[in-house]
Amino acid sequence: MKRVIRLIIPVLITVGLFASSCTLGAPSYIEGKLTILPEVTGGSPVLVYSACQIIIYDAQTGKFLDMTDVDENGYYSIKVRPGSYIVDLYRMGSIGKSTDVPQIIQIEGGETLELNITLNALR
Repeated sequence: MKRVIRLIIPVLITVGLFASSCTLGAPSYIEGKLTILPEVTGGSPVLVYSACQIIIYDAQTGKFLDMTDVDENGYYSIKVRPGSYIVDLYRMGSIGKSTDVPQIIQIEGGETLELNITLNALR
């Protein structure tokens, strides 16, 4: 009897781990590029990328979930679980306006959703 239990327990643990990983789903990503207007040739933009962050909220509750920085070239990427989210842009001092965000998105397991954002810093 003890031998049967020793064989069954590892099988049950393996099945449980597999089932839990299936319910969580494969990781998904929201990524894109932030473009700050007006674009400046040979100089710094009016607003620098380091003053901006991408914010993720739960679409059903509006609860803050996560945020990520925008790199020096304007790119961002954030790992999320499958679901519905509100994607928004934080900009230090609330400078500028964007018609691209806030935006409600739906993302599936293993999907990478591209969301490019344009921010007009002079508006």
